[in-house]
Amino acid sequence: MREARKRLVLLGFLFAAAAAQPAFLDSLRKHPGWQAAKARLDAAQLADRLSPDWVELDASGGWSRRQLDQGDPCPFLNDPDPTNDVFCSFISPDLPDEAGQAQVGLTLRPIPFGDFADRQRQAALDREEAELDFRLARSRLEVEALRAALQVMEAEQGLELAMEGRRFAERALAATQLRVEKGAAGPRELRDANLALARAREQARNTEEQRKLARNALLAFTEEPPPAPPWFRTPLPGGEPPEVTRARLQLERARIGQVHSGRDLLPVLQIEYREHLDDQNLLGVLLESRTLGTRVYYDYTSYADPTRSRTESELRLGARLNLSVASWSQVEQARRLVDAAQSSLEATRKSAAIQVDRLKTVLAQRVRSVDLAVLALENARKTEQETARRLELGLSTPLEHLRSQLDRLAAAFELTRARNDVLRAQLDYLVYLGVPPSEVWR
Repeated sequence: MREARKRLVLLGFLFAAAAAQPAFLDSLRKHPGWQAAKARLDAAQLADRLSPDWVELDASGGWSRRQLDQGDPCPFLNDPDPTNDVFCSFISPDLPDEAGQAQVGLTLRPIPFGDFADRQRQAALDREEAELDFRLARSRLEVEALRAALQVMEAEQGLELAMEGRRFAERALAATQLRVEKGAAGPRELRDANLALARAREQARNTEEQRKLARNALLAFTEEPPPAPPWFRTPLPGGEPPEVTRARLQLERARIGQVHSGRDLLPVLQIEYREHLDDQNLLGVLLESRTLGTRVYYDYTSYADPTRSRTESELRLGARLNLSVASWSQVEQARRLVDAAQSSLEATRKSAAIQVDRLKTVLAQRVRSVDLAVLALENARKTEQETARRLELGLSTPLEHLRSQLDRLAAAFELTRARNDVLRAQLDYLVYLGVPPSEVWR
C-alpha cells in the first residue's frame, strides 16, 4: 500500500512538472527581450527571402519628347555616300516640329554570379547570425529566469528553516528560564538564550525580506514558476560556442569581400545585338560577363527615322578593364582582412576550449560539493541526536542543544545551496554554449 502511494505521488509530481514546463516557457515568450529578439530574427529572415534568387527580373521604361530641326528637309544631300540620295525622295518636306520616343527594357539574370551571388550569400549569413542571436537571447532569458527561480527556492527554504530555528530558540529560552528558576543555570546563560532568540527572529525577518525580493525578481521574467529541479538531462550537450560561430561568420564575410574585390579587376565583356524591325521599332539584347546579366529591351519612336530602315541589325562587342590603383589596394586589404579573420577564429576556438574545460571543471567540483554537504548534514544530525540524549541525561544545556539544532538547519540549507550551485553551473555551461535550457529539459 505504501509503495502504491509513493508511485501515485511520483506520477503526480511528473504530471505537474510536465504541465509547469509549457506554462513557464509560454510565459517567458511574452517577455519584451524575447519579443525583441524574435522581431530581429523575422526581419533577417524576410531580408533573406527577398534577397536575389536564382532568377532576377528588372523592368524599365521611359518616354521622351524631342524638338526636330525644320531647316533642312533633306540632310543626306551633303553626305558623300550617293546611296543616301535615295532616301531623300521619300522624305516629306512637311517634317514635324517634335517627336516622341518610348523605350521598354527587361533585364534577366538567370543564375547567381558575381555581385548578384555576393548579395545572396551576405543575406544568408545575416540570417544565420540572426538565428544565432535569437537562440542566444532565448538561452540567456531562460537562464536568468531559472536563476531567479533558484533564488526564490533558496529564500523560501531559508525562511522555513529560519522559522524553525526561531521555534527552537523559543523552546531553548523557556528551558533555560526553568533551569534558572531551579538554580541549575545562571543569569549569563539566560542572557545568551535571549540573544539567541533575538538573532533567530532577525534571521527570520531578513529571510522574509529576501523572499519578497526574489519573488519580485522572478515576476520580472515570468508569472509561472518552473517545475521543481532537477531540470536537465545529463550529460549536457556539447557544440560550438556562439563566439566561435560568430568568428566563423566573420571569416566567411571576409572571404566574400575578397572575392568581390578580386572580381573588380577581371575584364568585363559586353555583347549587344540590335535588330531594327522598321524605321520606328527596335529590339535589342545586351549580355554582360561580370554578373551574367541579360538585358532585353524594346525601343519605339513615334516618327519615321530613315537611319533605322537602312540598318537591319547591329552587333556590338566591348570590353572594360579596371586599372585603378585603389582597386588593387582594396584587393590587398581584403586579403589581409581574411588573414585577420582566420587568426581571430583560431584564437577564439582556443579560448573557447579553455572556457569549456573550466566550466566542466567547476561543474564537477559543484557535484563533489554536494557529496560533502550530504556528509555534513548526516554529521550534524548525529550531533543533534547526541546532544538531545545528553540533555535528557543532564549532561548538556538547552543552549548547546539549540546550537546543534541550528547547525543541523545550517547544514540542510548548505546542502540545498550546493545542489542549486550544481544547477547554476549547468546554467553557466548552457548559456556559454548558447543552448536554451528548454531544449535539454528533463
